[in-house]
Amino acid sequence: MDKYNFFKQGGERPTAEQLLDTKLFYQHSTEIYARFDEWKDNDKFYFIPLFMEMTYSCAGWAAEIAPDPVWLGSFVRCTLEHPELFQYKCPKCGKMVLPYRHVGSPLSGRVDLEGRCTCGWKGFESVSGWRIRATVLRDQLARDKVRYRKFRLLHPCFHSSCTAFLLAIFSVKDLSDYTEESLIS
Repeated sequence: MDKYNFFKQGGERPTAEQLLDTKLFYQHSTEIYARFDEWKDNDKFYFIPLFMEMTYSCAGWAAEIAPDPVWLGSFVRCTLEHPELFQYKCPKCGKMVLPYRHVGSPLSGRVDLEGRCTCGWKGFESVSGWRIRATVLRDQLARDKVRYRKFRLLHPCFHSSCTAFLLAIFSVKDLSDYTEESLIS
């Protein structure tokens, strides 16, 4: 059984680098959200693939909030443009938390929005509305797919960047700090 694609027969399996990109997003989501306007128009960063495993599986049947990979820009844009669906108040300080992961069940309709607040609190909020959140995120991915195909057509040798380079531009960390050993924890 494949640890990363147990619910998809023949689905895309993430590389070690893509898993590190996803982990870096989890660790530095507040900085990435805060500087979205600086990188949202750069397709090398917008289309960083994240493998967030936003799937519910029951008796061999799988339901995804969104299929992997989810593009970094699509996920962040969706969260910022739909605060009523994808943001929640921090129980510690009352500020809005921008989640870095959504998991839940279509059977119960519950979604856990997992995030980190700027005050340092880290946790999740359980909310209802699995279907509406899945629909909004999938619609955003569909709109961005047109942008992605257009860019790929004009730039056939395109390769997306990685989260570490995006953070290096922000001067959050030095690129040498990001090794596979330092992120596996």
